[in-house]
Amino acid sequence: MMRSEIPGSQREEDAVAMADEETPESVQERLKEVIKVAVSEAGVLRKRLKVTVPRASVDEELEKEYKELVTEAIIPGFRRGRAPRRLVEKRFGSEVGQQVQTRLLSNAYLAAIDQKALKVLGDPMMLVKMKDKDAVGDDGREQLVDMRTALSHLKLPDEGDFEFSCEVEVKPEFELPKLEGMPVERPVLSVSEEDIDEQVRRIRAMRGHWAPVVDGAVEIDDLMICDMVMSVGGKEVKKAENIQVAARPQRIEGVTLADFGKTFKGAKVGQSRTFEGTLPDDYEVEDLRGKAAKFELKLNDLKRMELPPLDQEYLSSQGFDSEKEFRDEVRRQMEARIGEVVRRGMMDQVRKYLLEHTKLELPEGLSSRQTERAVLRKAIDLQREGVPISEIEKHADELRTVAREETAANLKLHFIFEDIAEKLEVEVTEEEINGAIAEMARAYNQRFDRMRDQLARNDGLEMLYLQIRDEKCIDKILEKAKITDAEVPKPGTEKARGGKPKAETAKSEKSEKSAAEAKAAKKEAKPPAAKGESKKKTK
Repeated sequence: MMRSEIPGSQREEDAVAMADEETPESVQERLKEVIKVAVSEAGVLRKRLKVTVPRASVDEELEKEYKELVTEAIIPGFRRGRAPRRLVEKRFGSEVGQQVQTRLLSNAYLAAIDQKALKVLGDPMMLVKMKDKDAVGDDGREQLVDMRTALSHLKLPDEGDFEFSCEVEVKPEFELPKLEGMPVERPVLSVSEEDIDEQVRRIRAMRGHWAPVVDGAVEIDDLMICDMVMSVGGKEVKKAENIQVAARPQRIEGVTLADFGKTFKGAKVGQSRTFEGTLPDDYEVEDLRGKAAKFELKLNDLKRMELPPLDQEYLSSQGFDSEKEFRDEVRRQMEARIGEVVRRGMMDQVRKYLLEHTKLELPEGLSSRQTERAVLRKAIDLQREGVPISEIEKHADELRTVAREETAANLKLHFIFEDIAEKLEVEVTEEEINGAIAEMARAYNQRFDRMRDQLARNDGLEMLYLQIRDEKCIDKILEKAKITDAEVPKPGTEKARGGKPKAETAKSEKSEKSAAEAKAAKKEAKPPAAKGESKKKTK
């Protein structure tokens, strides 16, 4: 039926119904005028909000929900929409209360940050008293959880105001430097035998696997399966079974354990090691923040990364007849990507310039959440370059523990580029995101949909969006930069690529690299490493 064919009375009813339907924005605006919001400091770039929704607003939302429900409710013994209000409330009270609570919680939170003009980062962490034993211990202490989890542990009060508390991370205040005329050197690069050695190792690592270690002892970078018990003040507060952790510096429950790998080195299955540290100021259980914790880990199983041998079977699987043919193709691909490497080198210089010329100081203690975001962004960056997952995991552990300066720098750049993107009006399209995902899928020989699902599970899509946005910002800056060509010294003599050292030759797969060498290796040219990227020469 066309709109003009609808009877006038029906059109009037539809108009009234549409007027009665409030948008989330209108609900937030209404709540913004009536809620009470108390803001206090909660740590590094964090605020605690205590939000009070007056009873009148709670009753108003309940009334709207019941008014609509009464006309549609089916109660045994009554025709549709004819049941008494008290029976509808009795039968559907719990469901209605949950719906109203969900709507009030999300809208009141958004109204609160708008009312206080807070520039928040990410989603809030709600402070709730857990109902069951998924909390630490059995005493139901208040704990920071995400909003979805909080909804199952909160309850809309039968009387009085609706109150809730949460913690949010906020953006620091700063001024951007001048973006035009930035001095940038364009490096002149070539591919060395050492570069090829490193890339061949990485391509092999794509087919590496974790093999069980029988009757052996822990070596650095091994994968350990452990049972973990955490205690505070002599009381067990958390335990976990069969967690996977690498034998290198680790961050467990927010506590940095720089000697984790060294302490476990030499241990055998069945043996335990004990570590101590201080829980962070943003730990999920407020009562435990800043307290000394003891961790006992028992080794249940041990695995070690094995690379496929560079034999004829492996070469044939990659589409080559000899090692020389394989290396020649690797060289060809790397030389073809020199333009991209040069671009990355120039982009690194822009980042360095922005860090040096932006007055943005972060307090000493970065929150675990901020650190994990910086680590994830770096991991996505390495994935886009085709770095083997085992190396990415190792670099992530380094960032979480010993490389605070790099983590802090990445976090600063996040804030800086957010302002630059707004100033330069930079946007990212869905096509650009899908194109980057397709490149990553090819590098890891995965299907597009699986790679996208993998990124979606752990905020990887958001990090990918931010990376593409940042790169587009840098491209715009480079358009108006003062660029000069610069020869790059040979490896081992000086630093190249804007002050970053080139990778050392990987002399043995089983040799231990220093953190500096590993970091340098990850920042070099990385052409596609998947099987499908290596092409056999035409005979």
